[in-house]
Amino acid sequence: MKEKLLRIYEFLKKILLNVAGRLKPRPTLRWILVAILWLILLSYIGLGIFEGIQIYKNHADNTQTKFLTNIYPFPAAFVNGNIIWAKDYYKHLAYITNYYKNTNTSYSVEEARQKVMDRLIETRIIGWEASKYGLRVSSKDVDDVYDKIVSEKSPEEVQKVIKGLFNLSIKEFKSLIAEAVMEEKVQNELIAQVKVSHILVKDEGRANEVANKLKSGEPFDQLAKTYSEDIKTRDSAGDLGWIARGNLKIDGKLVPEFEEAAFNTKIDEIFGPVKTQVGWQVGKVFEKKGKIQKSYMDWLKEIKEKAKIYVFIK
Repeated sequence: MKEKLLRIYEFLKKILLNVAGRLKPRPTLRWILVAILWLILLSYIGLGIFEGIQIYKNHADNTQTKFLTNIYPFPAAFVNGNIIWAKDYYKHLAYITNYYKNTNTSYSVEEARQKVMDRLIETRIIGWEASKYGLRVSSKDVDDVYDKIVSEKSPEEVQKVIKGLFNLSIKEFKSLIAEAVMEEKVQNELIAQVKVSHILVKDEGRANEVANKLKSGEPFDQLAKTYSEDIKTRDSAGDLGWIARGNLKIDGKLVPEFEEAAFNTKIDEIFGPVKTQVGWQVGKVFEKKGKIQKSYMDWLKEIKEKAKIYVFIK
């Protein structure tokens, strides 16, 4: 029996040694390369986990973190399914903190972080909504704005300012210009506006007299020169240009009643007198444009409230 067990033992020993020999890594070049790649991969994953904890839990904001966000695809937020990357968040955070420091402006870290995140979310939402209407910002749009800025000073002065205050490169500066151009396009092309002129008088009776004269066919420009008490516009036929809801001021005062009346009036029609805090206004609408029948701020507030936003870096 003992001899039988020894034979079984020797048999199993041979099998195990054979298997172990097959499993034993051979120091070939291929094996070494595979081992190095696995080591790199595990190091990458380990460092990523460690840095993720630093960013999301400990709110790290240091040189190492900013560098590693260019290597690891950490999300800072989701906005309507679109990702705001941590590397972009930290870049914008650096812009604003550099500006605060270089202008000796007092600020809190929490305030700066919140401001940057709000701005990135807002920019992403505006771009998303604008694309639904076919609005795009071309490289020419950006270059035109940049060239205008440079023409008012010089390329050297512009570079000195953006580098000195924000530590921005020209490429980064142009990306910020693109964001501003998109907002301007939304306001100028999507938000409803009317091209309107007005005649401002302080007396209701005089205002009714002016309105009757206009409705009987007398020229608007002549009546504006004769009756209007708005010295800034009366010599230009009362021209207020394009106005949107919430942005028209007369003598530094908002006149929402006049705005609302203008938006409710058809092209080439006279409206008023409308009582506002600056007096009585009689107006005429010349053109209309824009698809969004809200003020820019009301529209922005509405789309932000409807957006699905998940913020990871706070």
